[in-house]
Parts: sequence; structure tokens; C-alpha cells
Amino acid sequence: MAPSFCVSFFFSLLLAILWICPTYGRLSVKVSENVLKEICSDHEDPPFCLQALKSDHHTQSVDLVGLTNISIHLVDVAANKTLALIRSLIKTVDPELKKHLDDCLKMYDATISETEDAKTALKAHDYETVNVASDSCMTNAETCTDTTTTSAPRLQQENKNMRYLCETFVVVSNHLL
Repeated sequence: MAPSFCVSFFFSLLLAILWICPTYGRLSVKVSENVLKEICSDHEDPPFCLQALKSDHHTQSVDLVGLTNISIHLVDVAANKTLALIRSLIKTVDPELKKHLDDCLKMYDATISETEDAKTALKAHDYETVNVASDSCMTNAETCTDTTTTSAPRLQQENKNMRYLCETFVVVSNHLL
């Protein structure tokens, strides 16, 4: 009975290694220019995606996990910047627009919280949670875009930028799965 258990255990271990290694190997390989173009080809605006990712000088030396971290950082910075804009606009607008801005404020607060969750999940190699956070980011940016009016053109531009950065986060994190 012991020899067959050892053979079964060894075979199971071998299968697990073969299953894990290609995934890990794919994630730990440095991202080339061709890989960046492939990832960004899924974006609504591929040049925006490429430019955003290349704006970080670390991009040229990171793997897919590092690239995901860069995309999270880009979203985090933009969300905080837009949140500050919303807070300044709330003080100077009419009550109807204020209601919409309050909704956006909640969306951007949620996005900042989700980027923190994504950072933690990325460190834990929980790529499904990272991907869910990227989808939530996209939804939040779209929701804010839908609730603002032409009374806040600067916010509309920031929302568009944010939506594109969230989409960049989505297309990068999709390659983790």
C-alpha cells in the first residue's frame, strides 16, 4: 500500500508543479514592447494605454505583476487628483450639480479604497480580486461620467482620463488571469 501512495503523491505533486510553473513563468517574464502593444490592443484607445503605462520609467524593466502595480498606481494618483477637484467644485456650484458631485465623490472614495484592496491582493497573488477591483474602478468612473453635466467641463475631462486609466488597469489585470 505504501508504494502506490508514494507514486500517487509524486504524480499529484508533479501535476501541481506543471500547472503552477507556466502560470508563474508567464507572470514573471519582463514585459516587452510587443507585450505592451498586445495588452493595449484591447483598450478603447490603445495609444492612451501605451502612453500611460510608459509614463512610468519602471515599465521597461517590470514583469506583468509589476505592470499591474503601475496601472494601479496610475489609477490611485488620478483618483486622488480628481477627488480634490470634486471637493473644490462642490464648494462653488449650484445645489443640483452639488448632488451629482456628491455622487461622484462617493465613487472616487470607493475607487481609492478599491485600489488599496487591489495592492493588497496583488501582493497576495490574488489576481481575481485585483481584476474585480479593476472592473469596479471602471464602473465608478463611468457612473461619475454619467452623473455629471456640462456645468463641470474640467471634471468631465478628468472623468474621461480616469475611465481610460481604469480601462488600462482592466486590460493589464486581465492578463494576470
